[in-house]
Amino acid sequence: MAGFMLRSGLFGRSVAVVGLLLALAQPAYSEQVRKSPGKGSHFYSVQPQEVKATRDCSVYVPAYSHIYLAESSQVPLAVTLSVRNMNSDKRLIIKSVDYFDTRGEKLESLISGWFALAPMATASFVIDQQDLSGGAGANFIVHWATDESAQEPLIEAVMAGYRGTKGLSFSSRSVKLLPCE
Repeated sequence: MAGFMLRSGLFGRSVAVVGLLLALAQPAYSEQVRKSPGKGSHFYSVQPQEVKATRDCSVYVPAYSHIYLAESSQVPLAVTLSVRNMNSDKRLIIKSVDYFDTRGEKLESLISGWFALAPMATASFVIDQQDLSGGAGANFIVHWATDESAQEPLIEAVMAGYRGTKGLSFSSRSVKLLPCE
């Protein structure tokens, strides 16, 4: 929209105003998807009645909002939850992404409603490095659905942080909770 603002003349200004009005009329994407840096045609909202998935699954993903170097010394970590659709011709439905703390208490739901992830696309959800609420035993529960013949998604958490001049990073993979329905 900044490009429209730089144009001179009445047409340029009216396009900018129309663009601003359209942006204000639509519900904020951040109200539906929290802590996710990306949006667009690869990750979009769907209504449950539009979905005809035959396989429904939930996975547990361990994460760490910080780790201990000593009993009284911790390193805060940024956490990126990555949900990757490995199918070249089928979309993946993401029904919920919930973030839990060390005590097992749900801190927040990172999406509101169901979302489709396009073939070969990735959705990323970020917990900031300064957010230590999850603790050393934080975790996610991701509920997803797809066709019976589709490949299961690759879901992992990547943690990264630094202390002084040294950086560290590591990842963890999801574990299926129960057999898919």
